[in-house]
Amino acid sequence: MSNPLQLTRRRTLLASTLGTLAALGLPFGSPVRTALAGDLPIDHAPSADYIGYVLIPRYFPETRHNVNGAILDYFRANGEVEAFGYPLTEEFWEPAGDGANGPNGRMVQYFQRARLEYDPDTKIVRRGPLGELLGKRQPAVEPLPGLRYYPETGHNLGGAFLQFFEAAGGLDALGYPISEEVSENGHVVQWFQNARLEWWPENAAGAQVQLGLIGTEYLRASLREVPIEALRPAQPLEPLREWVLPPSPPPPARPVPPQHIPILYYHQVPSQGPLREQIRAFKEAGRTFLSLGRAVQALRGEASLPERPLVLTFDDSWASQIANAAPVLQAEGIQATFFVITRFLGTMPGYMTWDQVRALKEMGHEVESHTQNHADVVDLLKKDRGAAIAEIWESLSILEDRLGRSQRLFAYPNGTWNDEAAALVARVYRAAATTGGGDLQSQSRLYALRRIKAEPSYPPEMLLKQMAGA
Repeated sequence: MSNPLQLTRRRTLLASTLGTLAALGLPFGSPVRTALAGDLPIDHAPSADYIGYVLIPRYFPETRHNVNGAILDYFRANGEVEAFGYPLTEEFWEPAGDGANGPNGRMVQYFQRARLEYDPDTKIVRRGPLGELLGKRQPAVEPLPGLRYYPETGHNLGGAFLQFFEAAGGLDALGYPISEEVSENGHVVQWFQNARLEWWPENAAGAQVQLGLIGTEYLRASLREVPIEALRPAQPLEPLREWVLPPSPPPPARPVPPQHIPILYYHQVPSQGPLREQIRAFKEAGRTFLSLGRAVQALRGEASLPERPLVLTFDDSWASQIANAAPVLQAEGIQATFFVITRFLGTMPGYMTWDQVRALKEMGHEVESHTQNHADVVDLLKKDRGAAIAEIWESLSILEDRLGRSQRLFAYPNGTWNDEAAALVARVYRAAATTGGGDLQSQSRLYALRRIKAEPSYPPEMLLKQMAGA
């Protein structure tokens, strides 16, 4: 998440970027400010319970270059623009030469404050030793009192530069100091193998130590070694998606033995009468209605379970459910659970709208996820894992964005599930329902709760016979 100090630093970098491009003789247009990798608006930071994704830009219009692959991963993990500045080139292949670039060569990309080098043999990204390459190593000196001395290069480090050095990643990031503090261009600076620290006393506290633009300086000195294609403005790459997930649901609060909890699942409800007759027959048989969320609480050891429980669920978000099921449920005082297909809402004939499912929730019913497109997640996992994840996770994200916090329950389309699908569901949901018949539920099957197929046309006696103790 950005903060005002970071934004000030980025504006400074942006101003220097225009000068950089002009000095290098490279084309540039008017840069447009965009969200940077990892940025979220200050007043829109995700809460600890948020589920969704952020877009990770790979293109920087400030300099019209992309950052991608392993270099993007390193860039994002080690400070982004504040640490490296904006990209000045695309990545390009630097052949092995005399072996200094690895046995087979390496990928290289220039930034304002660094050059990043990726060795495909070792899969390691590191900062290039630009301080050394610019010839800034000074002769070793004696240790000074009150300072940290590095015998490897024979130089001291202390004060604000030492504090910044440690906060910036120390030796792994900047390398060893290769000079003492010296004066350059009106500023006190100190050179390191991979960086130059500069003291700007006129800046606000916290921004007085800056990383020098040594990537710009070295690129200017070695333009002939950079392929012209890497210098030209690039076509923007599409942003990446990165999921933001809440903590996984906790394990059950206490062990609970298997329980007989019949869960009926309905689809279309063509009229009110048959469903009303079923419900009244269930009541006469002594059944106590509860929502699936309440049943899951009981299975997790968080709540008690009433005698002879019965759960009603409705799948697929058919419009007939709010037209005919909702009035019956309201009249009979029953809380049910509706599993909706988010992309069907308001877009497909015969299905509910967002206003209608919101009305269900306002009536006290649970509105839960049944994927985005009623996709068979097991089959989809074989073809496109990312698409399967979107069906499972993004459907919940959309649902909660439109309706607020849910019970985080999931129903597998067509009841199809396997261990891989259940593991993805368990990452964000508290429980999941399948089909298959039977009413014995247990903690070991929280993510494969059994349900009994029901339609309003079924005789109540037939359904009651499928419930234990009927």
